[in-house]
Amino acid sequence: MRLKSYTAATAEDAIAQIRRELGDEALVVSTETQGDLVRVVAALEAAPDAPEPAYEPRDVAELEDEFEAPQGPAFGRAKPQPPEADPIDQILAYHNVPPMLRRRVLDGPSLGRRAGIPSVGAALAKRLAGLYRFDPLMRRTSGAPLVVVGPPASGKTLVAAKIATQAVLDGEPVRLITCDRNSAGGVPALASFANILGIDFDIAEAPEDLARFVRASRNDALLIIDTAAANPFSQAEIAATARFVVASGGEALLAMPAGLDPIESVEIGESFAKTGATRLVPTRLDAARRMGGLLAAAASGTYSFAEAAVSPSPADALEPLDAERFARILVASANAIRREAQTEAVS
Repeated sequence: MRLKSYTAATAEDAIAQIRRELGDEALVVSTETQGDLVRVVAALEAAPDAPEPAYEPRDVAELEDEFEAPQGPAFGRAKPQPPEADPIDQILAYHNVPPMLRRRVLDGPSLGRRAGIPSVGAALAKRLAGLYRFDPLMRRTSGAPLVVVGPPASGKTLVAAKIATQAVLDGEPVRLITCDRNSAGGVPALASFANILGIDFDIAEAPEDLARFVRASRNDALLIIDTAAANPFSQAEIAATARFVVASGGEALLAMPAGLDPIESVEIGESFAKTGATRLVPTRLDAARRMGGLLAAAASGTYSFAEAAVSPSPADALEPLDAERFARILVASANAIRREAQTEAVS
């Protein structure tokens, strides 16, 4: 799936641009009026012929049994049987993964016991590992500063605090810097947290201040920089964030909350890619059930997944995230939704 946005005076002009660049098979995903202009988001792949059918939530254990059921004989039946629904496709649908992205995940040879895959979770993990990159922060090969960026309420400051916690636990010298002086309670909370950890804390009001702090830091110190929340649909705010990233000379990490609309998540990812962000840190995994936005955002650009923020406490470090862990999260969330639906039906 390749998504691209176009802005023009009219929807007709934007669609004409889409046809010239992406061809007649391009699909218009959304249209939005922005003042006197019109913004159109298009996808390269064609839309399905008909909307995918709805279905009732089903037990993940049943799905795994179905997935592992041996194939029946190819002959000897009185009537042909309809094909069984793909359990991986059903799990992805629970999470509102867009149909085109679901097809990408499902592409490839059939996976089952004959391929050494014992369960739906393991099969899904293998598919995710083939489509996504998982690049944890522990694999850092340089001492470049880590700059956390993200939209409002993304858990950006919490991610910075969690990284600092883990670095202190690992015995690394750490310096925490915030560029978000206008935050109502963020600066005092972060300063108090830095004091508890016993690490240096600074406030950079401008990119020039941040560059000066970076130059004055110890060579062996890990610099963790919390930027101001940026509206992903404001070019001025994205540009301001990018200037802080450039001034730091560091690596930008995008804090991306789970539970968002997939198309909006793609647009957020595209905006923050302009700041230089290449790694995505999923947040609010403890407070959301739908993960389709995370999968869509990572698939739309050049993002790899880093660790994940699973708890709201800054004292808890980020948790490792790989294809197997992500698959377990997807399966467990779908199972939890089914149990709640059953409980409500009984009551």
